[in-house]
Amino acid sequence: ATAKGDDDDDDDDELFGKDDDDEDDAAKEAKSAQKLNLESHLKTIQVLIQERAERVAGLATSLKASQVINATSLISQSAAIQTTKKICYSNLWNSGDYRQYLSSLTDHRHIMDVYGYLNLLKEGNNSILNKNALQNGESERKKRSRRFDRDYYRTCVSEGLRGICYQFVLAPFRAGIKLEDNMTLANGFSYERALPGDNLEGENGLSDPRRWIPPVVTTSSPTDFASDKVGSGELVLLSSTQGNEAELEHPELKDPLRGCRYVAAMELAYEPRIRRHLRSIFKAHAVMSTRPTSKGMNNIDAFHEYYGFHLIRSKPIKDHFPMDENESENKKFGLSYSERKEVDEEMNRRERLSCLQFLSILKAERAGEITVSVHMPLLENFNPLWYKDEQDASRSRESQDLNPMMEKLERVYLPPDGDMDESNEWNEERRKILRLALTNFLLPQFEAECRRDLREASTKIGIAAAAENLRTMAMEGPYRPSHLLGENRFLVPTGDLPIVGVCCASDPKEATYLASTTEQGELGDHIAIPSGTRIDDPKMSERVITFLIQARPSVVVVGTGGGLASRLLTRKLGDLVTQATERWNNRFVQAQDEDDEDFETRIRDYAHEDDDEEPWKCNVDLVEDNVA
Repeated sequence: ATAKGDDDDDDDDELFGKDDDDEDDAAKEAKSAQKLNLESHLKTIQVLIQERAERVAGLATSLKASQVINATSLISQSAAIQTTKKICYSNLWNSGDYRQYLSSLTDHRHIMDVYGYLNLLKEGNNSILNKNALQNGESERKKRSRRFDRDYYRTCVSEGLRGICYQFVLAPFRAGIKLEDNMTLANGFSYERALPGDNLEGENGLSDPRRWIPPVVTTSSPTDFASDKVGSGELVLLSSTQGNEAELEHPELKDPLRGCRYVAAMELAYEPRIRRHLRSIFKAHAVMSTRPTSKGMNNIDAFHEYYGFHLIRSKPIKDHFPMDENESENKKFGLSYSERKEVDEEMNRRERLSCLQFLSILKAERAGEITVSVHMPLLENFNPLWYKDEQDASRSRESQDLNPMMEKLERVYLPPDGDMDESNEWNEERRKILRLALTNFLLPQFEAECRRDLREASTKIGIAAAAENLRTMAMEGPYRPSHLLGENRFLVPTGDLPIVGVCCASDPKEATYLASTTEQGELGDHIAIPSGTRIDDPKMSERVITFLIQARPSVVVVGTGGGLASRLLTRKLGDLVTQATERWNNRFVQAQDEDDEDFETRIRDYAHEDDDEEPWKCNVDLVEDNVA
């Protein structure tokens, strides 16, 4: 029955088509589901594509930025390489060595030498950085006040001439070390010396000796070397900004290596050790010369205050300073104690007299009477009329003997093999650097320092001498009349004395004055001798005698301001004082030619005076104005 029922259902389905509709619906549903699934996948793919597109765009942007950064870094790296090459740090500074050198310094001048060297290097390095900043489109750093005398140096360093010059010259600090060892060590400099930071070589760990020798260019001459550098663009020809047309046409100014030599000479001259030891050589050999100006030629004669100071020729500077310890010990070697003491006294006396003389020289220079120059010894023979020459030889570098310093520098700056044929031209370039460093930078500085030291030392000794004179004047006892010189000062004290002071006029149009002071120093009275009136005139003589009798001084002092007139006045006053003392001491004695009426009148005139049994004694002395 059941099977029969199923067959009926199938027949019904076949009859009404139910099976076909169900299949179509299922297919549609399947297609709809597949469509929805595909649409979902499409949206997902579209989202992924959008994300990938955005990521690709971001990567493209990053790539472009990276390319820009890379290009910038390449430019910066190239600029950094060029800057490092121009700065030449390894040729100018060794931190470990200078740290040790600074720790051993005690003189402020040596420390200031290091400070000046660092300032010079800083100015050169800043000029390089400023030029690179301008080339990269950056704004130049804010300028501070700079020394105008270093403009040419800054220009040369910014153009890279520092890196070129150290291709054929020795580093300044190594030259300074060699000079110091040669002057301070018994065995001199050793080429095996190693500095902090040097790479040691060999089994024994020694430094490469070639570091202490200037680089030798064996492939070309200086002219060919400069031409190659100019052709490659490394060497820039710099024109001078100073001088007239004749000077600009000088062959030296057209030399391509002139700027390189200038940089090397300036940095060598500022190296601390070079300055320190060359300064000591300069002080040991320097001399001083004076020369009268046109004003001095007319004014200075044998009686002038500055006579003798205007014709000083090559006086050693070391006479104005204490002798060096080593030199002093060598001079005293083998002497007894008393002889050593005499040597010390002689050196102190010479130093004192030289410094006091220099104070007078400074005074004459300020008055415009003479000119003073400190210089190295001169080369030419002595000329008796040297002071009349138009050209002052002491101010010309060509006429000065620079060999004491040049020999020391050549020994450390030139190769040790000497003037070989292939290096002779390069050694000539190095000698030009040494001479430029001496004449343009070192000698002017040393001369200015030496004048300053002379002024300070002379002022110090001058103040000490003035203080000693003032102490002597302050400790000088009161005036002692001649009639008491034979008495003991403590048993017969001088006491307070009345004094008459005489001020002698130096101008014939002015009057001469006599003033009396009491024992307490108070002004008692005064009289004037008019100009053109002689003191030995009868009327004036009587007036002066009366003035002296009224004052009765113990001494009449005459100032020396009048010169020769003061001496003449002293002699005449001596005669008048003698007459006055005789009158006073014989006031109660009647003269033979004096009648009774005149005698009584004279007695009445002296009646108001205090009776003094002691006779009146008076001296006439000539004293300096400062003592008076």
